[in-house]
Amino acid sequence: MSTIHMNFKQFGALLSISTILGMNVVASKALAQQAPSILFGPATASGGGCTIDTQTSLNDGRTLSIVLNNMSAINGQRQRCILRVEANIPSGFRAQELQVQYQGDTVVNSGSKGTSFSRSFSILGALGILTTTPISTSFTSDTVINEVDRYSLLSASCGGQGVVSMNLIARSSVGSEIVLDTGDINAGNVRFSFPIIRC
Repeated sequence: MSTIHMNFKQFGALLSISTILGMNVVASKALAQQAPSILFGPATASGGGCTIDTQTSLNDGRTLSIVLNNMSAINGQRQRCILRVEANIPSGFRAQELQVQYQGDTVVNSGSKGTSFSRSFSILGALGILTTTPISTSFTSDTVINEVDRYSLLSASCGGQGVVSMNLIARSSVGSEIVLDTGDINAGNVRFSFPIIRC
């Protein structure tokens, strides 16, 4: 019997903070120049299912790219990865929403039960307080993965430090494979977005 494995070898994460400013009589270019920067602390990975390969802050000051390695599950094994990231929201701003996009692909051969990818979040601090129930997506045929999750945030804080913890669980049955990698170096395969507004 051939060995089929689920490989998250270069699992990328992109945290993108977009800024929504009040409707003032100011040119859009000027607003873009005044958009506040988000300061990110070092990301950490635990759970035994992954390690962090690279962490890069992009030029817009609101985006953090994270690439994870060494997350794989073979022949029905369950693999788990916990990703934790700190984000410092600028003073006078608050987060409104968390948006997360996942990209990748899965191959399911005839007779296989398929694959699944589940995730949940815990958010604390200046980003608000939110603990989600796990969301699981199952795949029973060859699929290009493009999943988007959205969560409303109730942040009473006007700036400060927030923490996002992301719990990822990947499963593959015999005869199937699921892969998430950084096919697009500008987007990564997981995109976090926190729209923020003035308090």
